[in-house]
Amino acid sequence: MEEREKNKKKRIALTVAGVLTFALIAGGMGVGIASLVRSEMQSAKVNTFIAYQMEKDAEAQKQENEYIEDGFKVGGNYEIKSTTHISDAYKNGDPSALSAEDKETYDLASEVIAKVIKEGMSDYEKEVAIYDWMFDNIGQGMSTTIQMPGQNANAYTPHDVLTSKNAVCVGYATTFRLFMNMLDMDVHIVHNDYHSWDEVKLDDGEWYQVDIYTDVSSRVRYRNFNMTDDIARTGHDWDGSGLPEAKGIKYSYALQNAKKAKDLFEIPAKIKDLVDKNKSDALYFSFPKKFTEADIALANTMISQCQQNLYALENGGSCDLSAAFYPDENDSFVLAIYVTNYTSNQNQSEKADEKDVEKMTATINEVFGVSAGEAVPGDGGVVPENPMPKDGGVVPEKPVLTKDAANVIVTEEGKGVVEDGATEYIQK
Repeated sequence: MEEREKNKKKRIALTVAGVLTFALIAGGMGVGIASLVRSEMQSAKVNTFIAYQMEKDAEAQKQENEYIEDGFKVGGNYEIKSTTHISDAYKNGDPSALSAEDKETYDLASEVIAKVIKEGMSDYEKEVAIYDWMFDNIGQGMSTTIQMPGQNANAYTPHDVLTSKNAVCVGYATTFRLFMNMLDMDVHIVHNDYHSWDEVKLDDGEWYQVDIYTDVSSRVRYRNFNMTDDIARTGHDWDGSGLPEAKGIKYSYALQNAKKAKDLFEIPAKIKDLVDKNKSDALYFSFPKKFTEADIALANTMISQCQQNLYALENGGSCDLSAAFYPDENDSFVLAIYVTNYTSNQNQSEKADEKDVEKMTATINEVFGVSAGEAVPGDGGVVPENPMPKDGGVVPEKPVLTKDAANVIVTEEGKGVVEDGATEYIQK
C-alpha cells in the first residue's frame, strides 16, 4: 500500500513538472505567463497536456489496483482457476447448476467441512481445522513406486487435489481458498512466477499469509501459517501492490499457542524432550520480560549449539532444528522452535505392516543375494525422501551425517557445522 501511494505521488509530481516545463518553454519563446493564460490557443494546449497526463495517471492507477489472480499461470503451466461458483452454490445450498466435475468437487469439499467444522467455531478455529485436514490428508500424497489409477502428482485444481490427494502449490492454494470461501471467509491467492499460497482475512479484520504447500514439503506444521507480510518475506517473494497488507498478529499460531517460560535457560531441556519423541513438532514460548538485543543473541547461540549437539546424537542425522521469532502484542517476541524428523511418516495409515516388510526384505535379500537395507544408488548418492516438486517449489534437503574418526560432520546443501580437525562432507 505504501508503494502504491509513493507511485501516485510520483505521477502527480511528474504532471506538475510537465506543466511547469511547458510554461518555461513558452516563456523562453518570449510569451509571458499572463499572455499564455489569455491565449485561447495556448490554454487549449496546456489543458490537453494536463488531460493527457491525468489519463495516463488513471490508467496506471487502474493497473496497480488490478491484481491478476484467476487466470494467472504459475510456472507457465498451473492456472489459478476460479471456484466462486462452487462456494456460492454451497452457501446457497443449491448445487443444481454445477457441472458433473464441479458437483463432485462440491460433494468432496462438503464432506470435509461436515467432518472437521463444529458448531460455534470462530473463523480462526475453522481455518486451523481446514489447515490440519489438508496437512494430514493431502500432505505429500501417497508416494509409490507403482503408479496408481487416479493419482495425479501435478494436481492443481481442487477437484484433482481432493480426488487424488496430491497437489502442486497451486493445488494447495486453490483448494484452501475454496474451503475458506465455502465458510464465508475472504481469501486471495498470492503468487509469483513459480509459487503460490494464500492470504486470508480473519474475524479481527486483519489479513494473514498461509502457505500449506511449503509446510507439507518441509514437514513442519504451522511454520508458514498466519504470517505477517514481514515474516512471509523472509521466505517468499511477491508483488504486493495489488493485495491487502497482511499485518495481523492476534491469530499467529505461535502467539495463540505460546507457553510461558521463565527464561531461555529452561528451553534446551524442552528441545531435548521433543527430539526424543522421534517426530516432527514445534514448541512456542513467551517470556515475562521484553526481549533485548542481548536476549536475541543468546537465543541464537542456544539454537546453534543445540543443533550441533542434536547432530551428535544417535538419531541426530534424521532430525533438523530451526527457530523463528514472531512478534507479539506487547512489542516483544514469541520464540518458535521446530524439530523436523525425516524418518516420521505423517500418513501412518499408508505404511505397510512392519512384519510383512521384514519378511519381504528377507525374501528379496535371499533372491538377489544382497542386503536391501544396505543397498545404495548406482552413483552412491543419497536418495531423497521427497523429490523436488515439479512446480518449482523448494523442498529442503535431508541433512547428511557422516563421520571422520571421532568427529561428526553434518552439511545441508553444502553448508553445516564441521568440528575442528574434520574434513567437510559436501552433499551431492
